[in-house]
Amino acid sequence: MNLAGRMGFRGRLIAAMIALVVLVSLVIGALLMVYLFEDEKSRAMQQLAIGERMAREVLERRTDLNLSRLSVVVQDFGFRSAVASGDPGTLDSALENHSRRARADFALLTNSAGDLLASTLNQQIPDASPPLSQPGSSPGSARTFIHLGGQGYEVLNVPVEGPGLRATLMAGFALDQPLANLIARLSGTEVIFRARTNADEAFRVLAATGNREMPMEQELTPAPQARSLLDPTRYFSRTINLGGTSASEIEIVLMISREASLQNYYTRAKEIALLVSAILVFAILLALIIARYLGKPLLQLADYARAVGDGENPKPPEFRTGGELKQLRNALGDMLVRLREREAQIRYAATHDDVTGLGNRNALMQSVRELFEVGNACTLIGMRLEDLSDVNDTLGLEFGDRVLAGISERLQAELPNALMIARTGGGEFLALVPPRSPDRVDSLTRRLHGVIESPLQINNTPFSIRAIMVTMELPEDAANTNELRRRLNLTFERAQDHPEPITRYRPGQDESHLRELQLIADLHTAIADNSLHMNYQPKLNSRTGQLEQLEALVRWIHPELGFVPPEEFISLAEKSGQINDLTAHILKRVATDARAWNEQGVDAGVAINLSAKDLTWPALADHVAETFADWHHHLERITLEVTESALMEDPVEALATLHRLKALGVTLSVDDFGTGYSSLSQLRTLPVQELKIDKSFVLKLESEPQDQLIVRSTIDMAHGLGLKVVAEGVESLQGWQLLQQWGCDLAQGFYLSRPVAAADLAETAQALAARHQELAQCTMEYSR
Repeated sequence: MNLAGRMGFRGRLIAAMIALVVLVSLVIGALLMVYLFEDEKSRAMQQLAIGERMAREVLERRTDLNLSRLSVVVQDFGFRSAVASGDPGTLDSALENHSRRARADFALLTNSAGDLLASTLNQQIPDASPPLSQPGSSPGSARTFIHLGGQGYEVLNVPVEGPGLRATLMAGFALDQPLANLIARLSGTEVIFRARTNADEAFRVLAATGNREMPMEQELTPAPQARSLLDPTRYFSRTINLGGTSASEIEIVLMISREASLQNYYTRAKEIALLVSAILVFAILLALIIARYLGKPLLQLADYARAVGDGENPKPPEFRTGGELKQLRNALGDMLVRLREREAQIRYAATHDDVTGLGNRNALMQSVRELFEVGNACTLIGMRLEDLSDVNDTLGLEFGDRVLAGISERLQAELPNALMIARTGGGEFLALVPPRSPDRVDSLTRRLHGVIESPLQINNTPFSIRAIMVTMELPEDAANTNELRRRLNLTFERAQDHPEPITRYRPGQDESHLRELQLIADLHTAIADNSLHMNYQPKLNSRTGQLEQLEALVRWIHPELGFVPPEEFISLAEKSGQINDLTAHILKRVATDARAWNEQGVDAGVAINLSAKDLTWPALADHVAETFADWHHHLERITLEVTESALMEDPVEALATLHRLKALGVTLSVDDFGTGYSSLSQLRTLPVQELKIDKSFVLKLESEPQDQLIVRSTIDMAHGLGLKVVAEGVESLQGWQLLQQWGCDLAQGFYLSRPVAAADLAETAQALAARHQELAQCTMEYSR
């Protein structure tokens, strides 16, 4: 699970709010810092601009003052007399004295041709020609700045005029430290006078204010080519070019320390950082409070929704907030109401019959289960409407539903004390009533049966319907719902064939049903595992007394239940759809055994019984042909016996199958003749070659005159139709002799031989051969 999934809604909400506050705070803080920095920078620039004006003002005033002093000098009579004298000594002395009075650092006196008349300097006279000079405030005066001997000077030229005089006084005033301090004090900046002799050289500091430890030389050196003086990361600066001669350049640099100027900025930055931090802490606390304020209702709604999902009936959460959360709570409440309604509808549909409004099978089984759990007893009355499907087919489903509704109303009217009345499907109704004695149950059920079958008035038309009813006592007849359902269905099945309209469950019926289910399940295994046994009962020719045919009889010894009568498992095979597999298995076994006894010298045909279901098996003829493809005799020595009842079950299909078998060449025989319902006309049309008289007419043949009449008449009739006759059930010499006398073709029975296993056939054949003299003797009273 990712981080967002683990944080949950409230965690994500807190994180989003804190992230938003941090982002906004940082942006605001950054903007404030930039604004303050620009403000401090602008303030420093304004101070430098003021400093520049102040520096220029100081220089102008200083120039005016010096010019006024020089004007006094050039008007002085003594000085002018000295100039007029032209004496060098006098000129030097006058120039020295008067320049000192004017507080000039040096002075020069030149004639009108520019020749030096006197000087207080001990070095070369600076070039201060007029084109490079600036005009002074006094008439004829001029000003220029020069770099001389490592010192900067402001040089003022004042003309000396008088009768006969024509000279110029040039005085230099140093740009020294006091001047720098004055400008620095007035402008509030650091001041540097610097100069260089040409553009390729670095500036040299002439005078500077401020921290003497400041590495001015180092700061100035990297900027010989640039007008910017200092490292902009450390100073704000402004440069004032004072001009100068063509070979030199003098500047005033005004500086404000960036660190000092930004001290306020740093202080405010700290304050802003503290403010942002305080805002962040406050925002986080506010986010936590808001998240809790918003998250708590959500958690309450989540618990509410979870309780709704668990099927509980929770109370809607109460919170003061409104808007979407309240709408969500109301929506959940509405959803809960609709869920309850839908659940009620589903529960009603799951437990009620939509036609009658009674309970359904689920509701009845739940009631029975609850009775079993608490150990209470009750009587179950079941009813099935016999003709409901015909009513639906002929009169329509709507009419059938009205019949069901009418029956439902009668049941509720007749069983007012019923614990449960349910329609459990189709035309089946079940009712649980308080326990009562067998006589009272029988009386109640008979009265109820009479009411149910009495005519209903549907659409003003009287309508009656037949019903069968069953009763069970709970928990005596069934201790759980599985037993109840199984035994109830079994009782209804029994009731279908019961002559009485009311059938009560009898103990032991379910065990028989379970035995049938087990046999059906195990029969498939027995066929697959080849565990069925085959016995063969000899049929003897009544004239010769010789063995002529062997009837195959299948036997099943169940590993748990022991011997299972063939009538039982063959009937179950027919019910479960396994009869064709069983017949195919018998055919295969008989074919295999016949080859074996033929090799042992037993010369006999075979007779195999077919089921009624086999006659509707289209592939029967092909299967017989395939199984006996390598039969060692003609196929006519294979006799397939079918009963009269099988022929009557589906006469058309059975007749078609018999014709296919006859075309194959096998012999067809009607088994158990005399017990069915076949007419002589129908018998005449059957493609059979043999009749087999049922043993019920033969067992007491010697003592029952009526059986003698039936058997003898049957033999005569069969011979008249061109059919052979086989009698079964011969158990006495007298019976055998009567059959011989009446011309019966074949006979079988315990007197002649019991069924024996295939392995014992050779020995049985030898025993019968030994009795040939006994069996062949007869008085030929009848001869065809």
